[in-house]
Amino acid sequence: MVNLSYHLSDKITTSLKEIEALRTKILLTPLLPKIEQKIRWESNINKTYWGLTLADNKLSKTQIVKLLSSPLPKKMSGEEKEVINYINTLNYIRNEWTGSKNLLNPKKILDIYDLLCKSVFGSTASYFKSKEIEVNKILEFIESGKDHPVIQSGLIQIEIIKLSPFENATGRVARILSHLILSKYGYDLNGFLVLEDYYRDDLVSLKEATNSIERYKNATKWLEYFTQGVKLGMEKVLKNLELTGSEPVRQLGWKLTDRQNKIMGTLENPNQKITNKDVQKIFKVSQITASRDLSKMANLGILLPHGKGRSTF
Repeated sequence: MVNLSYHLSDKITTSLKEIEALRTKILLTPLLPKIEQKIRWESNINKTYWGLTLADNKLSKTQIVKLLSSPLPKKMSGEEKEVINYINTLNYIRNEWTGSKNLLNPKKILDIYDLLCKSVFGSTASYFKSKEIEVNKILEFIESGKDHPVIQSGLIQIEIIKLSPFENATGRVARILSHLILSKYGYDLNGFLVLEDYYRDDLVSLKEATNSIERYKNATKWLEYFTQGVKLGMEKVLKNLELTGSEPVRQLGWKLTDRQNKIMGTLENPNQKITNKDVQKIFKVSQITASRDLSKMANLGILLPHGKGRSTF
């Protein structure tokens, strides 16, 4: 039975106020695009590594970076597939849900499971169908927009965990959905916010917060735990910006086009390479158009050109 009740305790209220102040400060911090890309890449690595350690994936952070920095092997282990799926899902959320006005529905939840887990665990469509009515009740409550986005994010995570509408990997899907809600309302800080290390750092507190739902028959204790985690995560982001984002920024009016943003999406790894021919082939554009896109992005410091003439990448 779905029960999304909670009390807006002093702890939650205080955390939300601090979250708003941190969010404003972070989003108003000017960053060169290349610095923003670097921080987002590192954040995605951390989300993937810490998120999958919660699922008993044994790959080290070094192994994950190596996997994502090299051409994908033709044959991958289940753990390697989990990494690729996690990164692809994070990119999907950023590209499709950042600032989106679209509403979540059961089909989209199942699509996210398929992207994140299907290649490892297989289809869960039949099992999900048996829980679809309850899933829809959760989504209707979340999408009503009556609660603070961080509260919505915490509620969807814990309610999906409680309902367990998948045969496998419910926890990781629930955490991804939490990021989706934060991204939708601009609280993922351009993809910089990492929560998975907070969960993994103290598994006892995570378990107590999760179990509090049944113990107290409401989500208050869980939301105290969750909002504290978001606050701490934002504090880490701000500290990281102060350390790495101190380069002087010129306001160049560097808004990218949709295609240029998609080019960026193919280059989440800062060490990835792309050529003019690659852009022509992927986006079905002329050599001149591809050159204009790459030149603009290079001039902005987002891409670093190497080589000369036809060998440039």
